[in-house]
Amino acid sequence: MIDISNESVKIECPDCKHLISVNLKQVAEEIMVNCICGQEIQLKDSNGTSKKAIEDVNKSFKDLEKALKKLGK
Repeated sequence: MIDISNESVKIECPDCKHLISVNLKQVAEEIMVNCICGQEIQLKDSNGTSKKAIEDVNKSFKDLEKALKKLGK
């Protein structure tokens, strides 16, 4: 099954503007990441939108997988 939470997104360091790759799970969990310049960046999941999107997309993939298995019978 596909897990969308492992997909990467790029964020920009507010200090040096370097692009940092994080995955959607890290955003949903609101972890702290470090830039190569040493800046600590606290990820925020505004209103839980990333977490909800991950759950919705993963559920859709699971439902699709079930539907495709039924077609094969």
